Amino acid sequence: MAVNKLWLDDLVEEEFALIAIHCSAEVYRVVYNLNKILGISLQRQPTDVDYSYPEGLAFYELYNYYSEVEGCDYYLVSNKFKIKTNHLQSQGFLFEDETKKTVNLLPDFKNVDCFLKIEDNTGVVNIKKLLLEINKINQIVTAYEVELNQLKTIENLIFS
Repeated sequence: MAVNKLWLDDLVEEEFALIAIHCSAEVYRVVYNLNKILGISLQRQPTDVDYSYPEGLAFYELYNYYSEVEGCDYYLVSNKFKIKTNHLQSQGFLFEDETKKTVNLLPDFKNVDCFLKIEDNTGVVNIKKLLLEINKINQIVTAYEVELNQLKTIENLIFS
């Protein structure tokens, strides 16, 4: 009997640029400032990016903007979510102890607060210029482009 094998190594062939953002503010404030500085209109999507972990469900905020002029999609997604976990303390107390555990959309980048994903098939967007503008925002500590070959969990960035 013939055996069919499927190789799923190159499942994601989508071309995009990814900018990691370290910030000292909530994601919605970063979105407001990005919209103001970059002249875009990122809007919160009705559904978040959700993943199931052994500790529980995580919901990462997702914002999207499609630029008709540039012909590209901008996505901003949070990288951190705090899951509430209930467990009995090992000392034998009667009540549960509630703790919060932080889980990341991209575990390789635990210190990154959010990612700006730019799906640019036309090559119109100048990433270096974009980074200069983003780094001017006061609440943003730093922003830099992530090399896609560094990502081990690139499939977590598929939003459509």
